[in-house]
Amino acid sequence: MHRLVLSLAAALLGASSTALAQDGFSWRSGAPELSLGDGAVRLTPVLRLDADAGSYWDQDTAEGFRSGTNIRRGRVGLEATLPQDFEAAVVWDFGSSRPGNAGSLYEAQFAWSGLGWGTIRVGAFQPAHMLERAGSSMDLLFMERAAMTNLATSVASGDRRLAVGLEAHGARWTAAGYLTGGDINVPQEWGQRGVAARVTALPLDGAVQAQLGGNVAWQFRPGSQGSYNEAGFGDSPELRVDSREFLDTGTVDADNVWAAGPELAAGAGRFYGQAEYQWLFLDTRDGTRNGEAWYGAVSYTLLGEPRKRDAKAGVWKRPAPANGFNPARGEWGALEVAGRFSSADLRDGPVQGGAQRIWTAGLNWYPAGWMKVMLNYQNGRIELADENRDFQALGLRLTFNL
Repeated sequence: MHRLVLSLAAALLGASSTALAQDGFSWRSGAPELSLGDGAVRLTPVLRLDADAGSYWDQDTAEGFRSGTNIRRGRVGLEATLPQDFEAAVVWDFGSSRPGNAGSLYEAQFAWSGLGWGTIRVGAFQPAHMLERAGSSMDLLFMERAAMTNLATSVASGDRRLAVGLEAHGARWTAAGYLTGGDINVPQEWGQRGVAARVTALPLDGAVQAQLGGNVAWQFRPGSQGSYNEAGFGDSPELRVDSREFLDTGTVDADNVWAAGPELAAGAGRFYGQAEYQWLFLDTRDGTRNGEAWYGAVSYTLLGEPRKRDAKAGVWKRPAPANGFNPARGEWGALEVAGRFSSADLRDGPVQGGAQRIWTAGLNWYPAGWMKVMLNYQNGRIELADENRDFQALGLRLTFNL
């Protein structure tokens, strides 16, 4: 590692003295790029906007979910490809999963891929711990990840997580493991310590591609709101225009927090499907309290190129326009329909966090590789100790990604 740092420093110094005639702007992979040192250093801007609007109705109790709008993601930053197989990224996010809580550091990471078969990553980033977290949010089937994913990744991964890890891959397998801390933007969580890992294998790789996998997360030193040995599970419905959470265990005394489970993903032509299951554990002073969560989702690409597997990440990338967007020639980009059922149950003994079940139907339009329009319909039910809450919702998202 000492030699690599010295090589990096020497290469950067050399790049800074290279004649400007060898440098310049270009367009690479759909984004502008600044090359320095005859291509030894490449800088690419990060620009991302997810603008959401949502409406709730058919709620049978007072104080229900509120309709509204939200800048879900508003990311601005810079990615750098450096000599000696190094990469770096710094990204700020002016959007939020909680309306009104915008403006925080989203990513500050440094990575080295000189192993060839893997990458060492350190900093604040999103560990590739689960199927819905291993790829870009641009590739999600729906506006939001399933509640199961958010519950499980809250243990030791998720956005903005302080971490160091190794991500490895082959043509038909992936493996990733991380040692993690808390959210870089929440000083009260810096005392958290945990581990997260994911493995996948592709036993079928023909007309049908089928991938099996599993993951685990363990917070062996819980910490919440500045206090050690405190933890809990909670999540909003799968739409982010209201900050209310009825699915919530609250904060409880816990020595350990666990989440683990299997995953399945498969593609066949224009069809794609994925499913995940998680066991959730809170080791409290009164014994271990269990929860469970799962989802199943399917999609079909109506127009454009269907989803394709990314062997490096072990995920299926979003559909792509076959010939761009040109209505005069009958070219409308890519169009996808999708459906999902998700379930989460956080009720066990004195821990009564409720249960949530949501049916979601989605329509995704990709006019270009850098643009996405999503329309989601939800029909959900939340079961609490003293009442049940039924709701329907309609969500719309407009995404631009450079």
